[in-house]
Amino acid sequence: MATEFHYFLLLPLELRQEIYRLATPPRFVHVQRFDEQDYDEFEDHIRTTPNAIRLDDSLVHFSFNWRSQIPPVTTQGTLERYGFWSTKPAYQPWKVTKLAPQMSLDWLSRNPGYAWELCKQVSMYSTAPIPAFLHTCRESRDHLIKRGYQLAFRTRSHGPRTWFNFDRDTLFITHGDDWGTMHRVLSGWAWDIGQFHPSDMQKVKRIALDGSTGSLYLAHPRFRAGNYKFGDLSSVLRLFKHLEELFLVELTDSHMESICPMKDSNARAKKRHKYDTQCLWSYQPVSEVDVLPQLFPPTNSWSPLTIESIGPYGELLSNHQGLERNGYFSMVQNSLGEKLVEYRSSTGSRQIIDDNVWWNVPTITTVHVMSNWGHELFGREQRRALSQVYALRKKWLAQEKRASDPLRRGEPDDFEADEEADPHEAHRTWWIREGIIPFIDE
Repeated sequence: MATEFHYFLLLPLELRQEIYRLATPPRFVHVQRFDEQDYDEFEDHIRTTPNAIRLDDSLVHFSFNWRSQIPPVTTQGTLERYGFWSTKPAYQPWKVTKLAPQMSLDWLSRNPGYAWELCKQVSMYSTAPIPAFLHTCRESRDHLIKRGYQLAFRTRSHGPRTWFNFDRDTLFITHGDDWGTMHRVLSGWAWDIGQFHPSDMQKVKRIALDGSTGSLYLAHPRFRAGNYKFGDLSSVLRLFKHLEELFLVELTDSHMESICPMKDSNARAKKRHKYDTQCLWSYQPVSEVDVLPQLFPPTNSWSPLTIESIGPYGELLSNHQGLERNGYFSMVQNSLGEKLVEYRSSTGSRQIIDDNVWWNVPTITTVHVMSNWGHELFGREQRRALSQVYALRKKWLAQEKRASDPLRRGEPDDFEADEEADPHEAHRTWWIREGIIPFIDE
């Protein structure tokens, strides 16, 4: 088959531009932080250098998170107390208001962990494949830039380095380095988003949060008092206040790596160059049936594929058995959206000093985000578990048929759940008898 088309330039311009668009799919772009500075050097610098701390006025965007943690008043003595005066105005990086109070610089110098999060030299980068047509020819590059592709995600200290289309691409964010780090002084929760610049945050329309599906517990009656709070998730929405879609990410390629045999791990596509689309991520919505690989693992094996959004072994489905296929996720995602709207209203009524407490509550979808390799592996696990449950269901139906025979009544029921022996056996039995029905064609 020919791999070259020598008459491409003879095509009408509009058709060539449509080819550029169709050959440039939307991407999940994992933006990561790179510290351009060593913490020990930073700490030594602010300890030994007068007036070393310089704050960027973009920190005002995060003030609702930091203003309760960093004191505005200094306890350090001033020269004025001893009769010395200066005509030079005091350092003030932004106009001080109740929403954005003054920061005590001497307190920051004595608490370098906080100062590090506010002042460190950081850049943002991504290993997501760059759209090839950005670097193919001037015509294709100009067309993609006209359609919204641009270098994005600057920080307070470095310029933008990641090609991104705010209308088409999805920003993928992972947790910070450690749950105990100081990044929460800006981000408000586990996702390390405090180094993004507000000018970019305001333009992001789609965001995917890794390890966030536990947020659905907030909408579930059995888990209202769990480890999640509306203030945590709403902090992300408040910083990215114009979001249209929020993806709560369940499984990724890293989960697939934990279960796959060595031969499958070796078969994973290796990135050959920075335009390689083999490594593009895509998503599929999470389904109730995704719990089956854990409930019905391979013989003499254990599956670590816990679907957190429906609880270990699908326990959150126990109050919703009988819903239509994927009805649980439709219900709980809509419920979470409604509760976030209520929380936004209550936050606005409590914070009288902030007359602009508003952020959009986006459409919420629970998804797996993986490469084609990851989707293929997970699909294989799904098919294996479905086949196992289907075979058990056929066995159960045959047993039910025998039980209806008066001559064979009293025979033991192999599918009677013994919850004392195995607390998850009731879930398995329900899936065999009822839960599998919407997902098979009998």
